[in-house]
Amino acid sequence: MKKLIALLLSLILVFSFVPMAFAGEESKPFDNSNFFTYGDYTLHYRTYDSEQNKNQIMLIHGFCLSTASLEGIAAEYQKAGYDVVTVDAPNFGYSSRETSDTAFLSREEVIGALMAELGGTWIVGGHSMGGGIAINLACDYPEKVTGLVLYAPQTSNEASGLMAKFSASCIAQAMYNMILAVALRMPFMVRMLVDMSFSSSEYAKTYDLTRISAPLSLEGTGAGITIMTSHTRGSDLSKLKALDIPCAVITASNDKVAMAANLQAILDNAPEGYYTYEFSQGGHMMMEYDPQGVAEHTLPTIEKCK
Repeated sequence: MKKLIALLLSLILVFSFVPMAFAGEESKPFDNSNFFTYGDYTLHYRTYDSEQNKNQIMLIHGFCLSTASLEGIAAEYQKAGYDVVTVDAPNFGYSSRETSDTAFLSREEVIGALMAELGGTWIVGGHSMGGGIAINLACDYPEKVTGLVLYAPQTSNEASGLMAKFSASCIAQAMYNMILAVALRMPFMVRMLVDMSFSSSEYAKTYDLTRISAPLSLEGTGAGITIMTSHTRGSDLSKLKALDIPCAVITASNDKVAMAANLQAILDNAPEGYYTYEFSQGGHMMMEYDPQGVAEHTLPTIEKCK
């Protein structure tokens, strides 16, 4: 029942805001914003440069979230001497939205192209959905990825058959965009989702909802997410198990969002010698709720990366 409620709340959150124009390269959402174009895609990413330049870390957010959810943990890694890049996956944050006219590429290929453009090797970290993307990146680009840090990771399901066709259809796109506009009148549901995600009612009461609502309000978000589900890649966890890189997996005992079986499958197939730690507070969003604590438990692994 909890998982059903989580799914319903997540769907409501996806469609909870009236669309506004896409904020492309002509405007910078944040002082450290940058944009990268690859094929039909434009990625929004943010840079946190350190003075020590110990190594590079690429961080990817979770479903319905954006680089805003990674600000705290990025700042912690920056203070520890690492250059950090946080990126909005396609269809989220201030990256471009897919349409029926898009020449589709996987999220992994587009983010991998950004990593290649910026140069060097990377420690890749991902939260929830972003954890699944991070796993794929580590498997796809072993010459570029020297470490893996996962926060409440979840792998994505790969759509096929009628479900994939429906997700890519104009009917599904129109329906989801309409739901998005109608659900604007239910902001209390978003607060409920924040409460569930952080497992802290007190934290949820003071949380700035625009951190979530502003990017989700961009034009085409509902349709873009719908189209995304029609060609999302799954993960081959046997390839994860075969990796020979430092890996940390951070979980939370109060996580009401992550699917336990999915998370356990990742743990069962993590690279040999991986480190794991379970937080009792912060729930699914532990890296935003307690970035210092998460940094404390991931930096030892990061420091082992080449």
